[in-house]
Amino acid sequence: MFASGFADMFLFKFWLFCAFATFLIVVFKTDIVSGLVHGTFPILVVVCLHLFFRYPFTWFLERNPDFIVKDLGCGFFRPTGMVKFRTWREETFEAPFIEFDPYISYHVQPKGPVSYKLQLRHRYSGWQTAVAEVHSTQKEELYAHWDELQRYMDVSHPLPDIPALEPYRHLDPTTAEYDGAGKRQRPSDYWATLDLEWWEQEGYPAHMEKIRNFPWDTLEDQMQYSVSNLNEATMA
Repeated sequence: MFASGFADMFLFKFWLFCAFATFLIVVFKTDIVSGLVHGTFPILVVVCLHLFFRYPFTWFLERNPDFIVKDLGCGFFRPTGMVKFRTWREETFEAPFIEFDPYISYHVQPKGPVSYKLQLRHRYSGWQTAVAEVHSTQKEELYAHWDELQRYMDVSHPLPDIPALEPYRHLDPTTAEYDGAGKRQRPSDYWATLDLEWWEQEGYPAHMEKIRNFPWDTLEDQMQYSVSNLNEATMA
């Protein structure tokens, strides 16, 4: 937090403005000499911290990512079908993806805003982990998140066609075969070369409109096959 506060260009300008304001206050209350002696110190500190955290510190973190954030090996693992996450006891819990049941929880924030959270609860232990959280007006996005996660964990289908996974499509056997057969119908660098201005103005709004209008309740729940007679037990 401290480092990002000085590395970010916008925040750097803010701190520089505060330091310059301090300089003017010192000059106004004393004289120009005192202002140069005492008022320039905050400016020099802000500039030096910005240069340090923006360049050498960033260079160091890029080459030593574990210095601040330690990889605990948690996540959703497509090749093995396993899910691993940290519990509130600071323990690592691991179980097959098919043993988790999804649900959407409703949250009222202390200051009033309402949000929805997609969570996975382990059917046999009760441990749960959050997948995504959205504002109350964007609940449909959680349905899309769940559909995307199911397709990601299903090795019989190609990876979801999203920007984060595009560089790794050729590494997944099912996806590589799918793309090699021309079924993707997109260039291999589609997301990497996408016109961002077009996406922000037209592509993204149209994408969100499709999510809001999609009949999510008509999709077949793939997780029901992980438990025998699940539908019958639910209706009983």
